[in-house]
Amino acid sequence: MPGWLNRLAERSHPVDSPAAGFDGHRPLYVVLDQRRAPERCAALVGQPGWIDFLTLFAGTPLSPLLEASPWLIELTPGSEAWQVAAALCHDQRCGWAFQPAQNAQLDALADHLRPLFVLDDPHGGKSLVNLQDPTAWTALLAAGSDTAYAQLIGPLGRVVTPTPQRHWQAWKPAAEAGEAEAPSLTHELERALKESPRAWWLSQATDKSLQELPAEWLVRLGRLAEDGITRWRDRKRLLPLICQASDATWHDAQAILFDKRLTAAQKISELERHS
Repeated sequence: MPGWLNRLAERSHPVDSPAAGFDGHRPLYVVLDQRRAPERCAALVGQPGWIDFLTLFAGTPLSPLLEASPWLIELTPGSEAWQVAAALCHDQRCGWAFQPAQNAQLDALADHLRPLFVLDDPHGGKSLVNLQDPTAWTALLAAGSDTAYAQLIGPLGRVVTPTPQRHWQAWKPAAEAGEAEAPSLTHELERALKESPRAWWLSQATDKSLQELPAEWLVRLGRLAEDGITRWRDRKRLLPLICQASDATWHDAQAILFDKRLTAAQKISELERHS
């Protein structure tokens, strides 16, 4: 299994409710990708329990993309607005939530999050990170070093992320990070970000938690992706090959993948027939 999936159990634990462990007397915060459900997110504004919000790309180099900017929302625990936001995060993978250990200003929390959307990458450039996507955020939290983890969590306090199953994942508070500095993308972080949508899909398709996924399943799914089999409906047809095939069957399947005489559609049919 990739190391970042192993570290999920070290840095987090499952909880049934996203509000488990939250202080009901202080505000909660949600990082919300309003592009994924624009009408539902717009309807959230002003509902009972809505306190305030900021657009996270405002005042950053990403400001030309302001209309697509994720929101940082301040909400009252247990309120109607919080229930709707939590459902958006979990049911539509629109975001994640947190509650600082002490009262915090919305502007200060936004200042912590904004630099994390564009990180230095190991190729000498900069990469856009979809921090609002719980898939990407989960990968970053799990894959980074202890120092990077502390820098990511920073002042956020108790962080909870949705999972492909019914439960949520509550992340351990971070140790002191020292001087504030945005982490950079290492090769391991890049790999985790690339693998995380596949792992999320496999977890949903097999009803296994992310940390329970066998390593060979992800290897096989990655091999299919390398050969251009990237559509989820095609991968679903090949799920028995990914999860149930013997080593000998998988060896034969790779011969099909390497056969340049076959189109992608022909490969999928042949693979499905041999699985």
